[in-house]
Amino acid sequence: MARWRRLMIGGAAIAALSVGLYSLLGPQPGSEPGADDSAAGDPPPGLTLRDVTLEQPNEQGQLLWRVRGDEVTYSSDQQVAFITRPDGDLFQDGEIIYEVVADTGEVRENGSVILLRGNIVATGVQNGSILRGNEMEWRPQDDVLIMRDQITGTHPQLRAVADEARVFNRENRMELEGNVVANTVVADPQAEPWLKLQAQELTWFWQEERIDSAQPLRVEQFKQNAITDVVVGQRGTVNLATQLVTLRGQVAMQMLDIPLNMASEALDWQVAEEQVTVNQPLTLIHPENKIRVTARQGRMDLAEQQIFLSQEVVAVGEANQARMTSDRLNWNVDTQTLVAEGGVNYSQVNPNVNLNGARAVGRIDDQTVVVDGGRVVTEIVPN
Repeated sequence: MARWRRLMIGGAAIAALSVGLYSLLGPQPGSEPGADDSAAGDPPPGLTLRDVTLEQPNEQGQLLWRVRGDEVTYSSDQQVAFITRPDGDLFQDGEIIYEVVADTGEVRENGSVILLRGNIVATGVQNGSILRGNEMEWRPQDDVLIMRDQITGTHPQLRAVADEARVFNRENRMELEGNVVANTVVADPQAEPWLKLQAQELTWFWQEERIDSAQPLRVEQFKQNAITDVVVGQRGTVNLATQLVTLRGQVAMQMLDIPLNMASEALDWQVAEEQVTVNQPLTLIHPENKIRVTARQGRMDLAEQQIFLSQEVVAVGEANQARMTSDRLNWNVDTQTLVAEGGVNYSQVNPNVNLNGARAVGRIDDQTVVVDGGRVVTEIVPN
């Protein structure tokens, strides 16, 4: 039997009003204990009321939810209340956390579950988010709000679409699942850079301003609404406050403006400062000039188009079979100038040349390299 509700009735009942009022509001003073339950606490099957507010308190008397409806109709087993045009409030610790509206709704499981359907708008009173979708489930005892079917969400930090969203308000956490696309929010997208995130699952901690993904994550940077940089990895974190993108596992980055491609197992990208740090072995490829560079670690200044590499650096000009190894390398991508230091070896074919020295400067793509510093050894191999 349904025992979960309190009712406030603002209009007339369509049918059996006097019986319904007695049943819904409970036994009156003077009622005999043990009276039939159907007359003491449950609405008649099929009863429909207009302009009704349903409320559900917890054991301490704090409201869990309050829902107003144009009409409320009870199922034949008296376990479900069907609501037309629900408009309600969802509570936590006695405070409203979400305001919700929808086309239809249901109250189930003795008030422990609220279901809404059709044109749902859930507005976060405390966190500032607005969720829209076509199916919503509120389970106050589990502190979870679930939204499904064509989900869109807006917030001062983020705009997102997904197949499903789960909101855990006590933990300031939202889990987005299925075809997730999230964009960071800026005042003027035409003038300010912004990020687009794509994954099958994202977890957003809005109080910490952080987004985590345990699944493959793609991050794109837009400037003047055009893509400038793309990075992907098997998992990652985006700190919205510090604008730090951290990716791990099969990381690949495309710098479209330079242009340059990078691959590694780890990457830290300070987006606002345009700095990329790679503390794992990495490979860089300049597709236009056909230059390939590998190293144990490196740093990239995207604004200045400067790359700093160290430990077992190998630069190869694939078009002319030129090759240079060193301990450290500074690569100016704009001018294609390489400055190598420490144990430098440069070799090429046609003509065959092998140079060893402490330092080398030049362009490997057109074989204009000067090796100097210390004792330089030159080996020319005749054809």
